[in-house]
Amino acid sequence: RDVLQRIGKLKDLPMRPIIPSPEQYGYRNRITVHAQDGAIGFFRRDSHRLIDIERCPISRDEVNRALAELRAQPRVRDGNYTLRVSSSPRIFSQTNDTVAKALLDLIDTLVAPNQQFLIDAYCGAGFFAKALLDKFERVIGIDWDRFAIETAKQNATAKEIYIAGDIEDVKAAVSAADLGGLRVGIRAATTIVDPPATGLTANVRKAIVDLAPQTLIYVSCNPATLARDLKELQNKFTINSVTPLDMFPQTAEIEVVAHLQTSN
Repeated sequence: RDVLQRIGKLKDLPMRPIIPSPEQYGYRNRITVHAQDGAIGFFRRDSHRLIDIERCPISRDEVNRALAELRAQPRVRDGNYTLRVSSSPRIFSQTNDTVAKALLDLIDTLVAPNQQFLIDAYCGAGFFAKALLDKFERVIGIDWDRFAIETAKQNATAKEIYIAGDIEDVKAAVSAADLGGLRVGIRAATTIVDPPATGLTANVRKAIVDLAPQTLIYVSCNPATLARDLKELQNKFTINSVTPLDMFPQTAEIEVVAHLQTSN
């Protein structure tokens, strides 16, 4: 709340209670460790000093077993090593499976049923789009990650369209998409954005304002850039709710979901 008010100048925010993580430790399904001069671990914050670790307390047992196996090797080349549970995808995904499910459940409650189409920007492999499929006649997912888009396409239904491209071209991509004869004004869309920590670029913010979806759901891992973006978006949208989720216990990071609707 403080960050949103200070940076975004957002007052009287409709904040909801934080959604906690059931696991405060042992929740991460993957980590990336660094190997350098015989040490394996993490760099100290804002430093080039590598801290050698034998175990990561916030990681799942399977990840720590992979770390132990890496450390047991007689020679480990300098570099980065991503260790993950066997079921974790090799594309971007949430690191806390339990809170990721709570995130999906939250968004499901925010999205009305029987809509014509969803635009899922920064869709990855379709984490949100596939979960919400029953609520829409068509789903359009857009992401720059071609590998993630190919993964999304592998088990896609006829209702799903996934486009590898620049998020800034979202309006052109939607206009060019084959909607199977569905004729609908762009304002009929629900749009979900889940950008990286840098938030939305100025061009993406403008594209969203131009699209003017009836419902906009903004999923953020950085309250500071969320505040910056909401400050501009509130000229077009009304903020209905802001819900924090403890996606990353024992860290300073937090996930936030803002639910907006087009202002009358």
